[in-house]
Amino acid sequence: MKNIRNKTLRVLKTVIEENQDFILFTHQNPDGDAIGSVLAFYYFLEELNKNPTIYMTGVVPYFYEFLLKKEVKIVKEIDRKYEVGIVFDSSDKNRITEEFDISEKVKVLINIDHHPTNSNFGNINIVNPKAASVTEIISDIIKKLGYEISINVAECILTGLITDTGSFKFSNTNYKSLKIASDLVKKGANISKISKEIYEKRKMASLKLMGISLLRLQLYRNIGWSFIEEEDMKVNGASQEDIEGIIDLLRTLKEADLVVLFYPYNKEKIKVSLRSKKDSIDVSRLALKFGGGGHKEAAGFQIDKTQMNSYDDFIKKIDSYINSDEWVYTHK
Repeated sequence: MKNIRNKTLRVLKTVIEENQDFILFTHQNPDGDAIGSVLAFYYFLEELNKNPTIYMTGVVPYFYEFLLKKEVKIVKEIDRKYEVGIVFDSSDKNRITEEFDISEKVKVLINIDHHPTNSNFGNINIVNPKAASVTEIISDIIKKLGYEISINVAECILTGLITDTGSFKFSNTNYKSLKIASDLVKKGANISKISKEIYEKRKMASLKLMGISLLRLQLYRNIGWSFIEEEDMKVNGASQEDIEGIIDLLRTLKEADLVVLFYPYNKEKIKVSLRSKKDSIDVSRLALKFGGGGHKEAAGFQIDKTQMNSYDDFIKKIDSYINSDEWVYTHK
């Protein structure tokens, strides 16, 4: 959907104006676009004198805490039904939690996303795969509904744009994303300060894991890959948030067209993060084959530990797939 349809906008405006009680969702282990989206809309709803709440199973990663401008109502459990639920940056509602069906916790469910694999699970779906970030879509929504973007909302939107475009380096960066970023800077959002908060305030544990992943970095044909073990996490006192950004460091490997990072997701599953450096390799399609999703240049999936004999074998499986007739056929 290139633009938000007028009918959808009218319905959305009515839902926002006629309801007071909102619960906001995003996926587990949220990245910059997810955090930026959920906080941007939280502040937007508060400015309209609404009553928003954020549901999050974990915590706001420390390098996004600068976006917490005031006390934000975040809950880890839902013990009642809300009037409206809004999901951000999730191609499937099951990415939010496996504990319950979020549809049963709200009267109306709104789905705002930019993943091409989105299942349109909402009562209202605003899905634009051409948007550089979900925060870009939120910028469009607020402006088209006739509201102003405040400085707090602007900083959240710009955070999502910076992180999902790889600091405006990825191929999803276009005139519109740069124009929105420019408009946000005009409103007072400090692009330099935001970038420093995200990229220049890593904990020791995060830098240690980066070092470990670099020491283990290998190249199989055109695939660069590395891994982090559960023991590495324990020894360095690391958490999931300390892993963010490592795959993008590996992505700088000159000899690779595709990079892969394996790391522990929980006791049963391994997370596989993918980054493409070549136009003909669409990692969202690759992730979809293994039950995941994402975008052309950045995607991921989870796999049960029992399904993986070794990292080497799995890399060979990925290599055989992207060089198969099936893969070539999908790119004709």
